Amino acid sequence: MIRAIAWERLEAWVRKENATSPKKQLTRDTQLDDDLDVTGDEAEDFMEHFFKEFSIDFGDYNFDHYFVPEGFSPLEIFLLLISKKKRASYDRPPITLGMLYQAALDGRWDCARLDSLSSLSQT
Repeated sequence: MIRAIAWERLEAWVRKENATSPKKQLTRDTQLDDDLDVTGDEAEDFMEHFFKEFSIDFGDYNFDHYFVPEGFSPLEIFLLLISKKKRASYDRPPITLGMLYQAALDGRWDCARLDSLSSLSQT
């Protein structure tokens, strides 16, 4: 069952939670990592607060599916520089505000459904 949650409520929450300027345009295509610099430990906190704020069932949400953990060893950095396969292992589908909004409407995180909403996850 779809819940009645206004886009403006999500947008206001994102601005407050992430200290995003009112001048920055937020759309359904806005990405947490690339556009809002929500990564690593901050991303983990952001998503936990999101699930709590909007009373969303975690469903099949897995942090590692969307975000790369923080910290690299010197060997890891070297391998990233020389290995295309190693760089590919760090590719993750982006979380967009449209995905967050749909999860808020659905009341549950469903990776297959939400990943399909991200145009970049289909490339």
